[in-house]
Amino acid sequence: MASSRLVRNLLIAIALGAVVALALAATASVRETLDALARFRWRLGPAIVLAVGVSWALRFAKWHFYLRCLEIPLAWWPSLQVFLAGFTMAISPGKLGEVLKAILVRERVGTPVIRTASAVMAERLTDVAGLVLLGGLGVTALPHGPLLLGGLALALVAAVVALQAPAVSRPAQRLLPGRLVEPVRLFVHGGRALLAPRALAVALALSIVAWFLECLAFALILDGLAVPLPLRSATFVYAFASLAGAVSMLPGGLGVAEGSLTALLAGLGTPLPEAAAGTLLVRAATLWLAVALGVVTVAAAFRRSAAPQRAGV
Repeated sequence: MASSRLVRNLLIAIALGAVVALALAATASVRETLDALARFRWRLGPAIVLAVGVSWALRFAKWHFYLRCLEIPLAWWPSLQVFLAGFTMAISPGKLGEVLKAILVRERVGTPVIRTASAVMAERLTDVAGLVLLGGLGVTALPHGPLLLGGLALALVAAVVALQAPAVSRPAQRLLPGRLVEPVRLFVHGGRALLAPRALAVALALSIVAWFLECLAFALILDGLAVPLPLRSATFVYAFASLAGAVSMLPGGLGVAEGSLTALLAGLGTPLPEAAAGTLLVRAATLWLAVALGVVTVAAAFRRSAAPQRAGV
């Protein structure tokens, strides 16, 4: 039943993605968008996939590093399988469905879901931090860029302080229902361990390099479309659009990420058909390829595992 719900949710997300793609192409003219895609230099495809693949490898290194920080005894191969299976949840609202990884870890080694979930939370926080720093490289590309990125940076700092400061987290925990106090305590404790200075420095470095490689893949796609956008500007556009998609809390940032990418490219002088084509290609390479890999991993390695009905402890 749970697995059928997973399939249903994936199909809904895929349908929504198809609608977004069609709407994007229609906005720019379907024919002209298809013409732009036809002119794309497909020989750049292997370099684009390589950049995205190395980005995923670095993000897996961060995930496995976090498991070591939490002293979760999961070997690297099943850890990789869990990490890839989490890609199926990339199109869940705010990626919250990635808690599936915590449930799969519990199935393997018995670690409480709420403890491993702190690794998922720390992944997202350091992802946002990496994107903010990368976006800062080209912040002058938009008039209100400093204000927007500054607000996100302040929110990130506030989250880290809340996790690290008992004076903030303990009073908040007392407001929770009794049955949630212990799970939240484990979650916050794990979060503090993962956001300690050394762990934070390692994870943030991995995040910055990993996300920069996706920005590089985006720049290669634009080059393949003959769009003369400097790498610095391409980095800002991709980082900002990724942040917008994450903040929206929509499944995979669908609609918001695509709209942001296309609008920013158009605002920087890119013809609308090429902007739409570039957006479709980068989302295929970074989102939908990941989802497909996740589905294959779940089918091959977790046939008897089901999507979570609820996040147990």
